[in-house]
Amino acid sequence: MKASRICVVLLAALVITFLPLTTLAQSTGSSKPIELRLAHMMPVGSPSDKHIRLWAKKVAEESKGKLKIRIFPANTLIPGPEIYDAVKKGTVDLGLSWRYKPEGYTMGVALPLILGAPDTVTGSLIYDDIWKKFPKEMGKEWDDVKVLYLVASVPNHIASRKELRRCEDIKGQQIRVPAPQAAFLVKELGGVPVFMSSGDFIVGLDKGTVDGAILLSCMVADYKLGGKIKQILMNPLGVAGPVFLAMNKDSYDKLPPDLKEVMDKTTAWAKEDAIKSWAGTLDKSKKYFKASGIEMIYLTGEEEKKLMSAYNTMCDETGKALDAKGYPGTELVEFIRERVKHYAK
Repeated sequence: MKASRICVVLLAALVITFLPLTTLAQSTGSSKPIELRLAHMMPVGSPSDKHIRLWAKKVAEESKGKLKIRIFPANTLIPGPEIYDAVKKGTVDLGLSWRYKPEGYTMGVALPLILGAPDTVTGSLIYDDIWKKFPKEMGKEWDDVKVLYLVASVPNHIASRKELRRCEDIKGQQIRVPAPQAAFLVKELGGVPVFMSSGDFIVGLDKGTVDGAILLSCMVADYKLGGKIKQILMNPLGVAGPVFLAMNKDSYDKLPPDLKEVMDKTTAWAKEDAIKSWAGTLDKSKKYFKASGIEMIYLTGEEEKKLMSAYNTMCDETGKALDAKGYPGTELVEFIRERVKHYAK
């Protein structure tokens, strides 16, 4: 009897000895938290940086300190254009950015300019609708990562150091464009599209080799273009995005069930907070325009019709180009128009 008790004690000791250290530590309350690395391209203190830090804090609180997110802002770990691939490969666990590369992203590349929503909130609702309507196409384009959220940012606008009071004023102007769809639009309006990076665009403005750009309103403030930009057309030309918050699939799968639940629960909150954050950006940009003497022009009547005619032609041609590549492009364009009308009600 005594010998059997000794065996039981020895067996228990062996079990405890070979328990995973994390399991033992968790049972005693001394485990180290799991740390996830998150990269984003936004400046420290920017609305997006503040938003993602709030989410990281919420994750730590909801997990009772078991899960922590270490943030690497402003391209300090991964350059913005590389963030999606870094999440896909596991170089980082999490990423917040836009997708820049067209590889594996044929339909998504077109969305920022053909998504004719008037604002961030409407644009984000339509992104959700597009995923529901075209789950196969959207799922395939985002299959490399675990998408935590996709939200619209802010509308595209045309800004220039020259006059922009009528569509005719765009004729002959050298306009920086971020994508082929934008180049088509500029040509339709009689301008000369120029493909260049944001940095080169700023230099071009200083040298006078470029006149303006199709850009996000927030870029004007972020790059301190007051004194360089004279006027900006406030008529929205597609809502840029989607801004994504994504996680490496293996990083997510390795989390214990309770921490997966924390991620799922808090990212629902994060999506709503991101939408609020981006929605407030336009108002801040308008304040910057006023303070720096940039005139906001709102085309109405016949001039608005001319602008929207060119924009709709661009959307139709983009749809046809997607059709030719095997995507439901024309259907997508018409679906977006229907959704815009739906939410306008």
